[in-house]
Amino acid sequence: MAKTKKNIRAKAKGAVGVAKQKAQDVQAQLNKSERLLHKTLTPKKTTTKKEKSALKHKKLLQRFADSRKERKKDQSGKKGEKKTVVGDLKPLRDALPSLSDLYKLVKSKSKDAPELKALTEPEAQLSVKQKIKQKRADMVNRVKSFEKLVKDKNFKQNPRSVIGSLVRNKYQTMEEDE
Repeated sequence: MAKTKKNIRAKAKGAVGVAKQKAQDVQAQLNKSERLLHKTLTPKKTTTKKEKSALKHKKLLQRFADSRKERKKDQSGKKGEKKTVVGDLKPLRDALPSLSDLYKLVKSKSKDAPELKALTEPEAQLSVKQKIKQKRADMVNRVKSFEKLVKDKNFKQNPRSVIGSLVRNKYQTMEEDE
């Protein structure tokens, strides 16, 4: 008999648990219906990720357009404001050169320009073969000067001072040629 009492008690506890669960489910259903009554009865709109990003993009472009319009308004307002000049402008006008002096200066510079081109561009008159020969000769001269430098005893002892003196001599010859 003890066994049957235990089984009955276990079955009763199980039945009570099932009843409690059903009661909670019913309560949840009632809460859901109450929540729906508090909200509007219109169906909820579902938007996709693409639509959301498109809306954000449109809003951003609208902000840019608005800021551009504001900037243009500010700039046009600044241009519209005329500043009044206080004082006499005659001393300033006297200090500036006249237009005729400027024209003369420009004409003299334009006359000097072709002469300078002729002096500075002797290579333009050389043919392609002559230019190649000249570049080759320059390269050979450079290689020879480097070989001399490496073989020099002073260079082996103190390379910095030798290179410094060579650079100084090179600049002096360049200044003398100018």
